[in-house]
Amino acid sequence: MGMCVMKTTLDLPDDLMREIRILAAKEGRKLKDIISESLRRDLRIGEKGARPSLRDLVPLSVGKVRENDGSEDRMEEMLNDRGHRY
Repeated sequence: MGMCVMKTTLDLPDDLMREIRILAAKEGRKLKDIISESLRRDLRIGEKGARPSLRDLVPLSVGKVRENDGSEDRMEEMLNDRGHRY
C-alpha cells in the first residue's frame, strides 16, 4: 500500500536551499527526501531518526557555576551553523 503525498510550496532562504542542494548532490539524494527527513527528525515525527534536542538533555552532575568566557557563545554558533536545535 502506497504512502499519500501532499505537494506544497515553501519559501526558504536562498542560503538554506543552496546548502540543501549541495548536500543532495554530495549524497546523491533528492531534495524532498533530505527536507522530509530533517523535518521528521527535528519535529520528532515517527520513531526512526528522532534525536533529542539539547534542551532535553539532563546534566550528569551539577558543578560550580563559572563566568561565561565566550566558549558557550561559540558553541551555540557552531550548533546553529550545523542546524541543531538547543
